[in-house]
Amino acid sequence: MNFVNVKSILASCAIALVAAGAANAQGVGEESNPLNPNQPRAQVLVGPFGGVTRNFHSGGFRVIDEPNCPIFEQGGGWGFIAGISAEFQLGKSWSIIPRIGYDARPGKFSQTLPDVLVLIPGEKEPVKQTVSTKSDITYSMVTAQVMYKQEFAQIGKKLRFAAAIGPSASYVLSGKIYQTQHLDAPSNARFVNPGKLPTPDNGQTLIFADGDIPGVSQTRFSLTAGIQAEFGLFGNAWIMTPGVYYDYGLTDVTKNENWQLSSIIMMVDLRRAF
Repeated sequence: MNFVNVKSILASCAIALVAAGAANAQGVGEESNPLNPNQPRAQVLVGPFGGVTRNFHSGGFRVIDEPNCPIFEQGGGWGFIAGISAEFQLGKSWSIIPRIGYDARPGKFSQTLPDVLVLIPGEKEPVKQTVSTKSDITYSMVTAQVMYKQEFAQIGKKLRFAAAIGPSASYVLSGKIYQTQHLDAPSNARFVNPGKLPTPDNGQTLIFADGDIPGVSQTRFSLTAGIQAEFGLFGNAWIMTPGVYYDYGLTDVTKNENWQLSSIIMMVDLRRAF
């Protein structure tokens, strides 16, 4: 799926959500208020959302099946999420919130291999060799989510607090890996490279992988839960909803490796009442 198709999907979903909001807006009076239960409540709210993700890649896997490739166990990185959301207020204190958006969840892994003694040509004594290895991951998806929201506290007429939980399903657009080993010390040493791997840095770096993640799964499923606040804006015609959520991955990133991905999501929804 290319970027043009992604934009088409998001645009279609946005039109559908706005159309649903317009249909439900009929019969909702000018005094409709999405936050104050003492006034008629808007039944549908629609608007954009965006946020950042702190991603935790974990497991115990070897992406490249080579003896010199270490087993990576922990990695992390910052990403982002953005898209369109709606809120269907079905009761006095609970709602259903669907979202669809573009989701980037990159990660970085690093590990130092055990030091060994090596004899450098021209040297009389063996020296300690230090080698580090890194994997940079890019991972992007289109994510659809449905959450149940339950309000549990209110301060005044313009501030509410709620808990939310629900499943997410994603279609993976891209999963790339750039994996290297670097000869940190001694500075005058070079890798022996019988496999003719790419060797930047004058032979002190070996590139083991630069392309698609082997066996990457095309779908991802997760369960998301968190806490959010709601602020009324412009006479409560709009609401801003900042929240913090934990997204727990239910499926692995790859088909053959124990590679899991979970994230903390810090996100803000901005919705207009219809």
